[in-house]
Amino acid sequence: MPDTNILLVVKGEDARSAYEEALCRIGVGYEVASSFGEALKLSIERAFSGVVIDILTLVRSDKDEKLIAYDCINLYPSIRVKWDGRKKEINLSLLEQSFVSDSEASLRYFVEHRCRNFPPRSLRKYHRTTICLSVYLCVAETFSEKESAKSFTVNLSRGGAFVHTTVPLAKGETVWLSFPGFDDPAPIRCRVCWSIPWGSGRSIPGVGVCFESLSETQSAEVAELSRG
Repeated sequence: MPDTNILLVVKGEDARSAYEEALCRIGVGYEVASSFGEALKLSIERAFSGVVIDILTLVRSDKDEKLIAYDCINLYPSIRVKWDGRKKEINLSLLEQSFVSDSEASLRYFVEHRCRNFPPRSLRKYHRTTICLSVYLCVAETFSEKESAKSFTVNLSRGGAFVHTTVPLAKGETVWLSFPGFDDPAPIRCRVCWSIPWGSGRSIPGVGVCFESLSETQSAEVAELSRG
């Protein structure tokens, strides 16, 4: 699987070695980040098809790093694993254990069936803040509230947003967003960068969009809100 690249997020050396050995046995490319801050830098520079997250690294992360983890989990196919140093074995999170008891077989299935079919993607360069804002989403350039779907944002950055929707939208499509709570609610031209279809695993369905036409007032409001 030369085109499949996995992002492995783990801090502990023993756990890292165990996960790396398992990924090598599967025969998949991977890169390692010792924190979610490092994972963010890697995922901006490179494209990945999935992320393997060490549970202990996640639990010990601070609030900002957990937001990055949330972004990763929503964008990429993800699996959470835990290294048991006493038994010298990899365990799955409780949720994943309910489906498959053999951890390494589950990891192999995750890589071969979920990651291999997932187009490699990068995270955005702007930090996103989890925030729920009411928004009108319209696919027609002649924007009107009647033609729009009432929705909300899941997160926001200076460069774009993740907007909940069950409308199938392809990468590269143009949509218009209007935020009724803004001082300037004029429609904002946006480009769809990626999407999560309804029913796709345990992720929130929606689209990640990049802003292409912010006014000065809108840009200031977005910057203020994205600082949390």
